[in-house]
Amino acid sequence: MLRLPEGMERVWLMKARGMREVEIAEALGISRQAVNKALKDARVKLFEAFFGLAEVFSWEIVRVNVEKGFMVARGKCLDKNVRIYAFYFPEKGVKAFFGERFPEYLLEHTVDMGIIRKPEQKELVKVLES
Repeated sequence: MLRLPEGMERVWLMKARGMREVEIAEALGISRQAVNKALKDARVKLFEAFFGLAEVFSWEIVRVNVEKGFMVARGKCLDKNVRIYAFYFPEKGVKAFFGERFPEYLLEHTVDMGIIRKPEQKELVKVLES
């Protein structure tokens, strides 16, 4: 499974959690241009990962947000149309979830990433589908 290189992942994660590029550069002791390049490369790699996953499984992509690290897609599972939600997890890579019942660790991850404010299933689905 795809995983961003460690330094790139660190920069991407700081940005996904709301830091500005200049703040990231100062915190890591690198130039703002290096931060910008790492973010650009991370976006490309995440797009490739999400689109590649959708292509392999013949999913129709509904939405991709590489800044926060998620994709919403439609597909078939056992002849049923289902929603697929894929997320990038730091140090682990991309994981996909089918339907609208999420494990607690995913809800905590989406709060940490600033996607939702409270770890609630309904709130997450609402945000992902908007």
